[in-house]
Amino acid sequence: MIPRARDVVRIFDLYTSPRKPKLHICVSERRQLFLRINSQSIFKPNHLLRKSTNAYLAHDSYVELQQLVRHMSEEIREAEFVGRLSLGEARALVDTAQAAETLPLEHKRLIAECLLDQE
Repeated sequence: MIPRARDVVRIFDLYTSPRKPKLHICVSERRQLFLRINSQSIFKPNHLLRKSTNAYLAHDSYVELQQLVRHMSEEIREAEFVGRLSLGEARALVDTAQAAETLPLEHKRLIAECLLDQE
């Protein structure tokens, strides 16, 4: 599959220890950039995604806002679509990302541009 911006996918994450499938939000399919979702608030800053408003989640979860993750083409092709971030949720995530001191300005711009430029 080729995910689009705001798609939530389960993708094999080569950057976790141990390596395992994890949920991610596609930021830019062209640049192969994603935001990782965790089940706990381990890495801060983060953005809370509530299960009550995101039916594809098994429980409340947290979007890491330390960095964008670049996945390889093979892992992206094998990704499993699990849902799509609503435009309202994307706006809230963009607002939180804009305030994150851990993200460079270019990543903040890219997150806003890609997540809010979808219908």
